[in-house]
Amino acid sequence: MNTNKKEIHKPGSQKSDPKASRKTAGHACYCKIKRAMDLVLCGTALFLLSPALLGISIAIKLDSKGPVIFRQTRIGIHKSHFEIYKFRTMYADTPKDMPTHLLKNPDAMVTKTGAFLRKYSLDELPQLFNILRGDMSIVGPRPALWNQDDLVAEREKYGANDVMPGLTGWAQINGRDELEIPVKAKLDGEYVRRFGFWMDIRCIAGTVTAVAGHKGVVEGGTGRMKKEGGTGRMEKAAGSFSGKVAAGLLCGGEAAARLIYERQKDTLPKKPKKILITGAGSYIGTAVKQWLSAFGGHYEVTELDMHGERWKKHDFSNYDTVFHVAGKAHADTGKVSKEEKQLYYEVNRDLAVETAKKARASGVRQFIYMSSIIIYGESAGPAEGRKRITAVTRPAPANFYGNSKWQGDRGVRGLETPDFKVCVLRPPMIYGKGSKGNYPMLAKIAAVAPVFPLVKNERSVLHIDHLCEFVRLMAEHEESGVFFPQDAAYADTSGLVALIAKAHGRKVHLSKALSPFVYLGCYAGKRRTAGG
Repeated sequence: MNTNKKEIHKPGSQKSDPKASRKTAGHACYCKIKRAMDLVLCGTALFLLSPALLGISIAIKLDSKGPVIFRQTRIGIHKSHFEIYKFRTMYADTPKDMPTHLLKNPDAMVTKTGAFLRKYSLDELPQLFNILRGDMSIVGPRPALWNQDDLVAEREKYGANDVMPGLTGWAQINGRDELEIPVKAKLDGEYVRRFGFWMDIRCIAGTVTAVAGHKGVVEGGTGRMKKEGGTGRMEKAAGSFSGKVAAGLLCGGEAAARLIYERQKDTLPKKPKKILITGAGSYIGTAVKQWLSAFGGHYEVTELDMHGERWKKHDFSNYDTVFHVAGKAHADTGKVSKEEKQLYYEVNRDLAVETAKKARASGVRQFIYMSSIIIYGESAGPAEGRKRITAVTRPAPANFYGNSKWQGDRGVRGLETPDFKVCVLRPPMIYGKGSKGNYPMLAKIAAVAPVFPLVKNERSVLHIDHLCEFVRLMAEHEESGVFFPQDAAYADTSGLVALIAKAHGRKVHLSKALSPFVYLGCYAGKRRTAGG
């Protein structure tokens, strides 16, 4: 009886919350003002931009076959459906209801005109008509695809499905494709919570800044970036060599690993950890295997050749961790055929995702993927100043190699579950004995050159021994997330050459007089690249 009495309430018996009532009334009032501003601003914009819209339409028609306007079903307010308008930026036979980042080799599907439109977010201009129709507003959460159930479900937690979707929004100016869905939805919820005139002004100002900086405003991705960082662990790993290493160049390989083992062997678990390295004979895989061999049998390491189809028959179920190093390395991206480009995607993306799926299905607890800092674009040249990458820097691959690594990066992270941890490493240039890439060239120069230009092109680097210890720590603690391992100090080309020479008992004179030739060479190289 008491329970029933508690459940029965007379109308008006509960005290209303004056603050909540005022907030609801204020929200409704601003919605009307917002709609009026949308109509005025969109009408004015369409009038002023009509010549540009006509020009873009003609360019699209001349560039490729197909309609000028791309139509797609999106989620509107209260989870209703509407048809969104965009300028077509891809070829007409591209899959319609699939996010760009899930397409195979998306670069090959974007038209020349489309690439320009996307760079400056001009492909979004037809959505001004969606705003006039009442489907959208200028500012609001970007409308999800009709089949993005996970994003819609996350937004429901924050009430973000109950506001008008927008041409731009708070989530779009605070992150791009690397935003995981829960974070994106939380930012949309923050917009709802702070809904009002000044919040819209901040979003518009942020959009103008992004477009002016050629960043564009992106729909947002579906990745699962759990955490960023890892520098603390990297410093711990590098610190283990204290007193035994000369600036990282004289690391002792297995000898240094044995030193760490002697210091930590009493803290290591008794049960050996089984690690499968997918990618036999690779520089990094071989180095990690040799490093772990110095830990008194605590790690049982197997290398697996990933060429052909035989690897698919290998039993993954006996391993605790799969460390995936198989990949197609950097090449001269200006002299690669279409078939060769496709091979980059098949190896760096498709093979990585297929391997991760097999590992998960086999009950492996952790998957470590070797991504690369290249997903953020090319490093800054000597005349370009500093280019700092932080936890909020947006990936922007400069070529098919970087894009294939970025797609593999996102693909494997999307497979993570509570029972299957995914650890992604995005290292900078790796140097040390036997290393590939630019380091061997610098070593040859340091061995013979008496003089070298003094160039201040500060960049992150990572010694192979430091990487090996970092991988060991990730496997030992079964870490998950995204990590940026690097040496404690930044390096520059001149400093590296001088340090390598010193390690070989030589001295290289660094000359400011030669620096202008380096800048001229970089400028000429960029002109050549721009000219095809």
